[in-house]
Amino acid sequence: MWTKKSYDALYNWIDATKRAQVKKILLADKLNDVVTRLEQAPNLGIWYGITREAADAVGDKIVEQSANEAEIELDKAAAALGRKGGSVKSERKAKSSAANGLKGGRPKKEKTEPNRI
Repeated sequence: MWTKKSYDALYNWIDATKRAQVKKILLADKLNDVVTRLEQAPNLGIWYGITREAADAVGDKIVEQSANEAEIELDKAAAALGRKGGSVKSERKAKSSAANGLKGGRPKKEKTEPNRI
């Protein structure tokens, strides 16, 4: 029987390094036929069909909850990449900053008066 845990685990089947763990979870939930179909699948089209079956079995509430959790994890990963990319220090960046400084640096923003009627 599909549970939230087996539904969430199914999405890790794509990662070959996690398949043993996914298989263990699916078998614990007595989804032996699903494991067999996944192992014998010639392509990910079968996996996609199984994800649709799982979504129907667990219901909209669990699907939405899982999607929200995945979005939070994705946001965390994107933020970490952004921090990493923004903190890059290179010789090229240092030279560029120095050259811009000789030109007077970053231009000041012009303050505009609001249109008055």
